[in-house]
Amino acid sequence: MSSSFIHQPAGIYIHVPFCRKKCAYCDFYSLTDQSLIDAYVTALKKEAAMVLSEKAMAVDTIYFGGGTPSVLNLNQITEIISLINLLSNIYTDSEITVEVNPESAGREWLKAVREAGVNRVSIGIQSFDDNALAFLGRIHSAGRGLEAVAAARSAGFDNIGLDIIYGLPGQTRTDLEADLSRAIALAPEHISCYLLTMETGTPLEGALRRKAFVPLSDARQSDLFLAAAEVLTANGYLHYEISNFACRPETRSRHNTKYWQRVPYAGLGPAAHSYTGSVRYWNVRDVSDYVERLSADRSPRQADELLTARQKMMESLYLGLRLAEGLEIDAFNREFSTDFQILFAPVLAEHRSTGMLEMAQGRCRLSTRGMLFHETIAAELAGLLE
Repeated sequence: MSSSFIHQPAGIYIHVPFCRKKCAYCDFYSLTDQSLIDAYVTALKKEAAMVLSEKAMAVDTIYFGGGTPSVLNLNQITEIISLINLLSNIYTDSEITVEVNPESAGREWLKAVREAGVNRVSIGIQSFDDNALAFLGRIHSAGRGLEAVAAARSAGFDNIGLDIIYGLPGQTRTDLEADLSRAIALAPEHISCYLLTMETGTPLEGALRRKAFVPLSDARQSDLFLAAAEVLTANGYLHYEISNFACRPETRSRHNTKYWQRVPYAGLGPAAHSYTGSVRYWNVRDVSDYVERLSADRSPRQADELLTARQKMMESLYLGLRLAEGLEIDAFNREFSTDFQILFAPVLAEHRSTGMLEMAQGRCRLSTRGMLFHETIAAELAGLLE
């Protein structure tokens, strides 16, 4: 294990690769066949013992993602958390998040996981419009989404995140504002707004190729992004990352922030990725293969990659510029023994002149409008590393 884990608190990501129904837009690895859940949990606990057995690993975030973690029963969630507690040095104020879908997260389940130590819940609302939910292939209704939020509050959660998807065909600013107004009325501590993307191989991408619908233009998508930022910030939410808003600094997703700040994390489960600060590695994608390997006391790791200095610099640019605070110039210069402002001078000058990029208080960051061109600007900066 890399010493990077020893010197700063790491995060643990647990991939739960099961769903009751696969959504039309999703390209994350998951199965609708739940017959392997018990075998998966047994294998996961064995992997946790392999990866986390060194007591040197300090942890301050745990994140159950998927898939749909709320398909696990209470005993399974509790056993996994207890094992991680046993194997790691977990901070007493750790953030422990579980992603849930409205159709599978009842009050009793939520109450039990809250008592087991989960203190943050992220609910996949996606929309409060039943037609939009049907287009996305969701199996819950708008009403069930409202019930799930109420159930989480009733279960004792005071850190609730809601996911909203925008950019659906035909969606107007009025439609998005209606969704956001309903979300804001529920007073969640966190709201994530994700632009709908047509990922290769998904049913939605197949429908697009068949011309079953007309996607929104780039200009309309941009207008909706700016509308979401405007509405949420006007209602007191902090726009701290391109897609993420928090009602207070302390309700930002601490776990996801590790990814953007390149802090080490360990990924458990099929298709899960891990990062040590210098090495990135990932597990086999197939659940059956994952279970078979661990049943034979073999590592589920499929491959790893030792990051070069150039790769680290590129990741620092792409990830750091996702954050509203941007990246710290002095820290970049120390890590890579360079001069940020000299190295990237032409691109910085161009985008500062258009108001897309700002240099202030020792940081380089994108403006809200600049966030629309995050990929382009980051690629132009990375191009100077050639």
